[in-house]
Amino acid sequence: MNSIPSYLLQPESVQDAPLNIKRAKLSFIDKTILNSAKTVKSIYQQADCAENDNLINKINPHVKLISLIYMAFVISLVSKTSAQLLISVFIFALYIIARLKVFEVYRKIFFLAFLFGFLVVLPASLNVITTGKIILNLFTFNKPSQFWIYKIPENIGITENGIQVVLLVFLRVLNSVSLALLIVFTTPFPSFIKSFKIIGVPDTFLMIISLAYKYIFILSRTIEDTYFALKSRLTGNMKNSSLRKLISGRVFFIFKRSVVIYENTYFAMVSRGYNGNVKLHSKHHFTLTDYITLVLIISVGIFVIIIN
Repeated sequence: MNSIPSYLLQPESVQDAPLNIKRAKLSFIDKTILNSAKTVKSIYQQADCAENDNLINKINPHVKLISLIYMAFVISLVSKTSAQLLISVFIFALYIIARLKVFEVYRKIFFLAFLFGFLVVLPASLNVITTGKIILNLFTFNKPSQFWIYKIPENIGITENGIQVVLLVFLRVLNSVSLALLIVFTTPFPSFIKSFKIIGVPDTFLMIISLAYKYIFILSRTIEDTYFALKSRLTGNMKNSSLRKLISGRVFFIFKRSVVIYENTYFAMVSRGYNGNVKLHSKHHFTLTDYITLVLIISVGIFVIIIN
């Protein structure tokens, strides 16, 4: 009987493994497909979160829409940072009650608020735009000058009033975005869209939004299937330019196939009785919790306006 070679009996050492292994880079098309998949996955996660069994999710979508419009008006009306901070605390408490992933959601909220509520209005903190007491001097010139219709002072810096303006705009954007995302993450999208009917939005417009929402999934899945079917027939690595030429040649096919699937979906809706009229959910009736929620939201808004 032949014995087993000794080198097969020796355990492989980690130190013997090659250290110059490079991770394979994804192509431009692969990255696009992965990002699209993440987007669609996030939409599915939103739908799952909206179906959770908690107090915020059980509130009638019509009440949420009315509350969103009312609080957006209050946020735009309040002009004190202390009142805006009170609204921020109130919305954060609602996130806790809704049992959402607060850290993950607020990371997105702060990014949007920092981008659109801080960086965009940051120049307003300078005394060139907002006059006031300079607390941080940035530039000093020999003498004041005139540029067209603008007067450039001798000292340019950040003013106390400018900081208050930037902070106020930042809190307004932060509260608006956080409130909107709270409604999105606690309300199924079809129910929320249908609730717009109570403020007079036409049925045709609601139908277009609902079908476009469904079309995102159909088009994303069609592109993904077509790309992987094409990639499975390729051998070896191809350059991004070659892949883009192949994909661009399939654009018309992808569009035509998605349109066919979309039309079949619409015909299936018609065969089940759809006539273009958007009907409100019969299972969503106003309950005692809904009335209490409306009274609470209205009371919070009035209190914030009073202390403003």
